[in-house]
Amino acid sequence: MATSIELAPDYYLTNFRTLVDFVVSRYTQLLSTSELSFYRLFCELDADSQRLYVRLLSRKGVPSSAGALFREGKLSYQEINKLPEAVDSLCSAGLLIRNPPLQDPALLPLFTKAELFAAGPVGLSKSLKRMELEEALLASSTEWREQLMAEEGLLALQGAEYFQTFKLCFFGNLNQDLTDYVLRDLGLYRYESYTLDRHQLPFQSREQIKQYLLYYDCLEQAEEVLASGASEILDLASQLPIGLPGDLTLTRRVDRLRLKLARQLERLDQLEAADSLYRDCGQPPARVRRARIAVKRGNPELALCLCREILDSPLNEAERCFAERFGYRTAKRMDSTQNWANPQPCQPQLEVFALPQSPKRVEIQTALELACREEGVCHYVENSLFNGVLGLYIWDILFAPIPGAFYNPFQIAPSDFRTPHFYMSRHAQFEQRLTELSPSALKRRVMETYREKLGIANPLVAWEALSLELLELALDRIPVEHWRSLFQRLLGDITHHRNGLPDLILFPDKGGYELVEVKGPGDRLQQNQQRWLTFFAAQNIPHRVIHVEWL
Repeated sequence: MATSIELAPDYYLTNFRTLVDFVVSRYTQLLSTSELSFYRLFCELDADSQRLYVRLLSRKGVPSSAGALFREGKLSYQEINKLPEAVDSLCSAGLLIRNPPLQDPALLPLFTKAELFAAGPVGLSKSLKRMELEEALLASSTEWREQLMAEEGLLALQGAEYFQTFKLCFFGNLNQDLTDYVLRDLGLYRYESYTLDRHQLPFQSREQIKQYLLYYDCLEQAEEVLASGASEILDLASQLPIGLPGDLTLTRRVDRLRLKLARQLERLDQLEAADSLYRDCGQPPARVRRARIAVKRGNPELALCLCREILDSPLNEAERCFAERFGYRTAKRMDSTQNWANPQPCQPQLEVFALPQSPKRVEIQTALELACREEGVCHYVENSLFNGVLGLYIWDILFAPIPGAFYNPFQIAPSDFRTPHFYMSRHAQFEQRLTELSPSALKRRVMETYREKLGIANPLVAWEALSLELLELALDRIPVEHWRSLFQRLLGDITHHRNGLPDLILFPDKGGYELVEVKGPGDRLQQNQQRWLTFFAAQNIPHRVIHVEWL
């Protein structure tokens, strides 16, 4: 659990070294000559120069064609003893360029508005906004530039593009940074130990690295492109990386970006172009969007074919439910419903509780009321109980050494955790574990894992929500058949099914248990909650829905 730890002043340098050393030790043969030269050059620097370089690499700076820009006079770091010498050392090594040739517009963001006014021509109105001030300076003579630069050295950071490759190899993405180390060092996270052998790491070729970097380049362009027109969106779509055999992670990421581009084309009423992009996507909701587009374009027959295709091989439950509803409605408009059943949504019986308003959460109030009325113990669990017990029961399988599952020592979950591949790649282990399920085996494994792993990060386990009292009651009262069906459903689509579970679990003094979904005034059941209630009804799992009204 969290502890109070004071970090060393240059903790960031230790973390940086750990990262680059890890990548070089495992990926040397995949790194370019330039990337390896960058690593060796950095290692040859003195400690102060390394500290300064990592500090600047961690800062955003002002973007320019010469590299991220910094004002030399604004640099100040207490842990760097000889800052001017460190700057000179980095310049000599080529990791910084002092006063690179720049166009005037690139200089302006480096200075404050007050500094720009002071350097500008006399008579500029003080009411000018920043953009107006910059335009006025660019339209005037260049004296302002000479004044700003008279006593100010500018530094352009070099080599950042090489570090991108190191980050990608270590994290598997370019969204994370060295903060992960800080969370570990502060004791906020403890990570499971798992195998990181070279042959099991995700990147096995330079082409993979190249395609991932291309993906992140496209992702960076996407925000601006999505605000543009259809031609720009299609141009970006044509630049997306190609799929690589066996690399499902890259395929999923590219598909997500392609779905975004296609959805924007839909909004721009470019339906044919959107449909073309959706056809190249292998994950939901591509087929759902295509069915909707088919109806909009006056082709209900195609929409029904797509719904049939989904029903024959649904990729998740939400997609299947859509195909049932949308297929029936489309067939009904065509007066052709003989092959389409009318899906009946779950209609749970609502029980009304009239309670006085209170600062407490409505779920907590309801739990207290239920415990009183039913004479028992009621816990507020929401999604934590069943997910948590599953996480404890399959802990070793979750962190098993599956090729490509782990990039570095700081992962809460394997990289494929939220994908259909998570279950498929461990199918035999999961099936064996479910076969072994019995009341004694479940309780023994869960309680042993709880004691052994307490506080270690697991994507299914919220430690603060799992008390020993709750676990004991749940494992004693819930029949093993219910655990098995719950586990099977969760594992079947862990991304969608780990949410939407009931708020409360009631353990009456007379025995047994009951799941309780609470809805406050104005609240209503969400689709994932309705699907869970339908499942409970089919499995004879005791449940009810309580609607709270204020007295």
